[in-house]
Amino acid sequence: MRITDEQKQAAHEVDLVSYLESKGYEFNHRGTSYKLRISKPFPGDMSSVSIFDDRKGWKRWSNGEHGGDAISFLQKNMGMSFQEAILELTGSGAAYVAPPPKTDNHIHETKDLVLPKKCEGKYSRAFAYLNKTRFIDPQIISKMIADKKIFQDDHNNVVFVGYNEDKKAAFACVRGTNTKVQYRGDCDGSDKRYAFSMEGKGSSGKLYVFEAPIDLLSHATMANKITGKEDAWTAHSRISLAGTSDVALEHYLSSHPEVKEIHFVLDNDKAGREAVAKHKPKYEEKGYKVVDHVLKNKDMNDELKAYINAATVKKRNNEDVK
Repeated sequence: MRITDEQKQAAHEVDLVSYLESKGYEFNHRGTSYKLRISKPFPGDMSSVSIFDDRKGWKRWSNGEHGGDAISFLQKNMGMSFQEAILELTGSGAAYVAPPPKTDNHIHETKDLVLPKKCEGKYSRAFAYLNKTRFIDPQIISKMIADKKIFQDDHNNVVFVGYNEDKKAAFACVRGTNTKVQYRGDCDGSDKRYAFSMEGKGSSGKLYVFEAPIDLLSHATMANKITGKEDAWTAHSRISLAGTSDVALEHYLSSHPEVKEIHFVLDNDKAGREAVAKHKPKYEEKGYKVVDHVLKNKDMNDELKAYINAATVKKRNNEDVK
């Protein structure tokens, strides 16, 4: 797919700070630069990144890499190709093209994923955060931990892991468990094609798509709550995008021909609504049935909390009547 000069120029002019803020990152403006706000740094994070006052140029002091725009930032820190970065920044909606298989003449080079160090002992802090704070079903949490898709690092953060076709960890993102200080970020070397996902056992042909792992887990929990069945969540497959780019979706579909329906359950905010508006016609043209689930609340986790709270109130009211 040809990238036009207009697209290149538009991507070059993107405000890098605003772009990263739309992906959930937070900044402190210090002197003549912007620094990522990370309360508990972990190996491979981007805490050493500085974005300069023009809000385009940047430098990663830990390894010396630097660049003058958002294009170079996505290439060197997010593992995107030049084309992928242009399409992501301009919101063109063009298809992500998976890299060709390795041959003697062409080797697709990727950075090695740097996973945070696991904590010693049980993942009690991560489990409590997901279950008590986020209301995720404990059996689903246990299953994800057993499958090594979730672990707790030595700073008590929750780490969500995605695997490639060789069952090797290829993506990881971190979510802080401190409810007073929000923190989230992708680990260095993460390949967004392999963002956190959950394979269903059913043959419905439905794939549910979310922005973040916690929203994915919330939807799985909701399935159990609504049906009253402990294994209802296993009926469908789910993937998170690690943002709003459809790189993970495009790659997942390339290896899952059984998927016939795509159900977008993205956040009910400007970024989420714009992403669905961009992705929906693209996949409909490819022959998929596409369903847009517009949430009543901000995201799927808020939907789950509202559902559980309403059920609790109803139960109490019924008990009072008795």
